[in-house]
Amino acid sequence: MDTFKWIPFVSVDPEEIRNVRAQLHLSVQNVAAVGRKFLSESEGDENAVLSWVPGLRRMAGKWVQGDISFRSSISLEEFKIYLVDEKVMTLAEFALQNSNTTQLMIWLEEQIGKFGLQAKNLTMNLPYQLPASVLEKGSPFEINSERNTRELSKYYHNTYLLLREFKDHHGVDTTINIWPHHFDMALDILLKDTGDPETNTQIALGMSPGDDQFENPYFYVNCWPHANTEAFSKLSNHAIWISEEWTGAVMLSKHIRSADKQEEMLRTFYQEASETLIEALTK
Repeated sequence: MDTFKWIPFVSVDPEEIRNVRAQLHLSVQNVAAVGRKFLSESEGDENAVLSWVPGLRRMAGKWVQGDISFRSSISLEEFKIYLVDEKVMTLAEFALQNSNTTQLMIWLEEQIGKFGLQAKNLTMNLPYQLPASVLEKGSPFEINSERNTRELSKYYHNTYLLLREFKDHHGVDTTINIWPHHFDMALDILLKDTGDPETNTQIALGMSPGDDQFENPYFYVNCWPHANTEAFSKLSNHAIWISEEWTGAVMLSKHIRSADKQEEMLRTFYQEASETLIEALTK
């Protein structure tokens, strides 16, 4: 397997992808809970963010120190939770299929207790409200097709490849994060640092697996503060500017899937949208 190779998107049933997304969105909360519990409290919930591990195609949480250093991760394709050490050796694994969040949390507490950490107060009390589409706590996980989990995994993998490329090319000194709240992957780029996150000028390049605004996966570039996107030139390849709840640009996955040169098309989108926003925000 080529770690940094683009994996072409294919068409799958949109309803099935939404079902898979909801179950995985719920299950990643368990992975995020480890860093949130055992690392210092962070104002922006940064210790709960996940990162993409391209070689294994997993989402991994932060490293935690007990008797050993370990972290939790999830394989979307295998639909399993893993605990691994610093050599990426598997310490324990949990198959999500036909289990529920309560069983998963009990397993996690038992495993973490073996590493010398007090895990009995590990909870799924979240500092945010999950979308209504996410499965209710206690419902069993049930994935009917591995094809759908593999397809959703491609969105994170392929997005990571291009964001990594963009980060390296532009010398961006920030990480590519997967945020458990919205389940999106993003690279933040600070353009003007005022010392106050509320007044900084920045853009973010990312991907959402779908939400209340767009039901299916989409790619985006957004900005802060707001920009007058209605004045911008039209984007290529059916990408659109957004100017309501947030400002930026969106490329819907249906346009990428139908393209012959998917990687090139998405790269063009990120370049066009980010360059336009950077120019507008820094002139």
